[in-house]
Amino acid sequence: MAQKMSGNPVLPGWYADPELHVFQNRYYIYPTFSAPYEEQTYFEVWSSDDLTNWTKDGVGLDFADVPWSTNRAAWAPSVAEKDGKFYIYFSAGDGAGIGVAVADHPSGPFVDALGHPLVKEYHHGAQPIDAHAYVDDDGQAYLYWGGWRKAVMARLSPDMIHIEGEIVEITPENYVEGPFMAKRKGTYVFMWSEGSWGDSTYSVAYALSPSPFGPFKRIGKILGIEPGVADGAGHHSVLQIPGTDDWIICYHRRLIGDLNPHHRVTCLETMTFDDNNFITPIRLTDTGVLARNLE
Repeated sequence: MAQKMSGNPVLPGWYADPELHVFQNRYYIYPTFSAPYEEQTYFEVWSSDDLTNWTKDGVGLDFADVPWSTNRAAWAPSVAEKDGKFYIYFSAGDGAGIGVAVADHPSGPFVDALGHPLVKEYHHGAQPIDAHAYVDDDGQAYLYWGGWRKAVMARLSPDMIHIEGEIVEITPENYVEGPFMAKRKGTYVFMWSEGSWGDSTYSVAYALSPSPFGPFKRIGKILGIEPGVADGAGHHSVLQIPGTDDWIICYHRRLIGDLNPHHRVTCLETMTFDDNNFITPIRLTDTGVLARNLE
């Protein structure tokens, strides 16, 4: 009997910058609605119990409820859980800054936590977009962010809604935007997007480090183009299936020959590591990943 696969794309319609999580024994994807900036005024939440059948849970955060935003260019949400609360970090991408909102459920509704941006300044020249929240094994949370080819990071405070301590530049070679942090076997795996989000040059590269602060020396590209399938694959996230060493990469890509910059679709692939903890280059597929229920 054929095994059930997710197929690609996994979400209907145009979605980009997806962040994949497991919360409360269910899979969640938090994407950018891929459309002209004036139409990007909210963040939707999608969920699944098996990686294949995805349900739109509704709008998790609406910029109409974020007075300091410019009610446009809602980009690249990142969600973290701590002490039973869920925190979404988001870009008001046309210069309003990075915000944070909180909810009691992974689908929201998320409520603006500060009444102003968490980050508005261009620290070390980094555009305040594309925040990624990473919670380490010891419970310390970090925020990574940055556009305009600059990457920065800092510790998050215990309440998850303030920056704590120094903001550090960590820009690796060829970095453009879309930082993401993971950890495997005690090594920090820092990943980012290269090229241009609006065309086929978009791709993902990575570095390894013993510290969440780096240094991050670029190892190579792992995601980008698959002739005859798709191209422009980037702005990803990765998920380690709880209790295993199995990994899924969630990313957006472009349809070959479609030149509309907003036509991006969200996809899933299996991600593997070799014996040296290096990531095996990922092939883009139309089949996606195996259906997988959580234990």
